[in-house]
Amino acid sequence: MGRTQLSPQRLSETRKTNIGRIIIFCEGKTEKYYFDYFAEIIKKNKYTDVEVVLETANGNAQTVLNFANEFMIDEKHNQKYSTYGKYLAFDCDDPPDIQTVILSANGYELLISNHLFETWLLMHFEDVNEKISKREIYQRLSFHLQGDYSKGHKGKTREIVQNGNIEKAIDNARALEKKYSDRGKTIFTNIKEMNPYTSVYKLIEQFMVEISE
Repeated sequence: MGRTQLSPQRLSETRKTNIGRIIIFCEGKTEKYYFDYFAEIIKKNKYTDVEVVLETANGNAQTVLNFANEFMIDEKHNQKYSTYGKYLAFDCDDPPDIQTVILSANGYELLISNHLFETWLLMHFEDVNEKISKREIYQRLSFHLQGDYSKGHKGKTREIVQNGNIEKAIDNARALEKKYSDRGKTIFTNIKEMNPYTSVYKLIEQFMVEISE
């Protein structure tokens, strides 16, 4: 699997967890394409099922949460996915009351990025430790891809996974979370002060273990 394999040392250091059956609700196409990449590899394991659902109306974190809640209320969906682990993937740039959205997401694991998912993607190529603008994030991704980065482009998203360093991204994201934690900050109380930030690494590391074994 090339770069989607954990190094032998990292694999031995990482505690094996059973992903099981999960469903991920995404805010945008970029997130869906990214998670789909791993889901397509993992689906070969009959004990694991990763479903990735795109919230089709162009919206924000609140619309993703609303969509997920409505999706799970549907009798057919509830019957099929009631025992699945449920994840929400969204950016923290909108709506203005993003803190309220996070606090309202009971029953979901959060795969959030501040201020956008591309913060996590850029970590595949370089450490991201200071707040930078959206425009600069896109410019840096374009530099690393040696061509214009296009949001919601399946090919570009997969190129990042294949050519970037996922272990580096995981280390960067974990170090950021520790820095905020050491300062007493959490996503449930201080998300606007936690930029850059992403929790996507937590699930991706589990995916990587699953793929590497």
